[in-house]
Amino acid sequence: MKIGDMGQHARTKASSCAFKPNRPMRIVTGGSDDFKCMLNKGPPFMRVAPVENVPSEIVHSRGSIHCVRYSRDGALIASVGTDKAVAFYDGKTMELIQKMEGVHAGSIYSCAWAEDGKHLLTCSADGTGKLISVSDFEVVRTWNVAEYLLKDARGSSKRVPLGGMMMGCTFVFGNVPVAVAMNGRICILSKTDETITEHHTGHQSPISSMVVDHDTDTMYTCDSSGVVVKWDASTVTAIENIQRDNDTDEGFDDTAMNKVHSGAITGLAHVGGSLLSIGWDDHVRISSSNTNTTNTKLKLEAQPNAICKGKNLVVIMTVNGLQLMKNNAIISNLITLPYEALSVCISSDDSTIYVGGRDNNIHIYQVNGDGDGIDETNKLSGAHLRPIHSLALSNDGTKLASADTRDICVWNVQDGYSPIIDKSRWCFHQQQINALAWSNDDSILASGGNDDSIYFWSLKKKTTRVHYPHSHRGGITALEFLKNEDGMVLVSVGNDACVNQWDVTDDVMNKFG
Repeated sequence: MKIGDMGQHARTKASSCAFKPNRPMRIVTGGSDDFKCMLNKGPPFMRVAPVENVPSEIVHSRGSIHCVRYSRDGALIASVGTDKAVAFYDGKTMELIQKMEGVHAGSIYSCAWAEDGKHLLTCSADGTGKLISVSDFEVVRTWNVAEYLLKDARGSSKRVPLGGMMMGCTFVFGNVPVAVAMNGRICILSKTDETITEHHTGHQSPISSMVVDHDTDTMYTCDSSGVVVKWDASTVTAIENIQRDNDTDEGFDDTAMNKVHSGAITGLAHVGGSLLSIGWDDHVRISSSNTNTTNTKLKLEAQPNAICKGKNLVVIMTVNGLQLMKNNAIISNLITLPYEALSVCISSDDSTIYVGGRDNNIHIYQVNGDGDGIDETNKLSGAHLRPIHSLALSNDGTKLASADTRDICVWNVQDGYSPIIDKSRWCFHQQQINALAWSNDDSILASGGNDDSIYFWSLKKKTTRVHYPHSHRGGITALEFLKNEDGMVLVSVGNDACVNQWDVTDDVMNKFG
């Protein structure tokens, strides 16, 4: 297909295009700087000159053409842009039929045709979606999505929040209008009135950590943009975002971007009725599981990279060492280490802390009687030849798994940390291993890494494995087995901003028996 003759936008690039799928084919392109719409016909594609004395290419007055769309039957074309106007053209000649000025109070970012071609849906930076009747070119319905999102966020604002700007829209099932906000919320708009019937949330940035509260079957995930999402773990359905409470010194987040931290969140821990999150804003923030709001923040002495909890004790790993927490309070000063810590875990009785280092060693510490200090009692050396990026204790506390950029090792905690699985046996990952998780009965160990792969290992059959390739684009960052009486279910999160649930029962049974 020859497309070389379509580059007609002067010193700019096409920001949107619409395609009419019949012969001859027609493509309309919208400029990002020259605010022109141009019709091309082919193949081979050639620009179609505008109708004489009808300057339909420059209907919009300024800025960018953000979206152009053909109606389903190809009879009409619609374009929207920065000038807040909506233009309708003939689908064959692109002759201007109607221009509607000032449809929105802000730039219009997207438009979509209903299946019957009788209505056009638009969405804008003013936080609204509008439905236009093509028969008389009038707005027949307006949905104030930004106002709805702010209400959901437990606050109010006189201006349109950044997160409430509407960036995309479409129709599903032919006639159900849907709009997508800047904060990632997908809002289902009513077909009959100006209400929002439901909304769906999730992540738009790489997910950095995950924690599951098995008692309530609730899961929490966090990402690199500072957002925390609460999920129903069994169905992997996002329930809502954790919000900042009005009573915090920062106050209500009137941007509606749902950010708990001002920077990337690097770890989560659930202790009792509290959710603890750590981030690159150098704070640990405490959220209530009952209200789903963050009401406390505590300053850390260094940037945190990981967090783990035992029964009551919480260990925060920072770039400069460890800090300890208990009962939602920091109980220790920064505990400096003579090496760089990369991973950490703690025993369920709060007595022993394990730290994986860039020095290729696993350092073992005993927590002192007051619980505010630690003493190194052992060091596991020689098994790993590379920095240790992940650690995981089995549920019964008898086995410790450790992983570097290639090897996974397993240690017998009860027998002086003798190796159960030594190096060069479980060594099939191709890149850094970020996550380890034991099944509920400790029979299976799952591992996930930057090679996009999840592996399943069994101590009963040490020479075999189950491999799930291409599990997450960009790598896996956390794994967790759910408590499921009907089988073995794993949840994974990754840098592709996705949460995946895997029923591995049959694969594990067929491979390991």
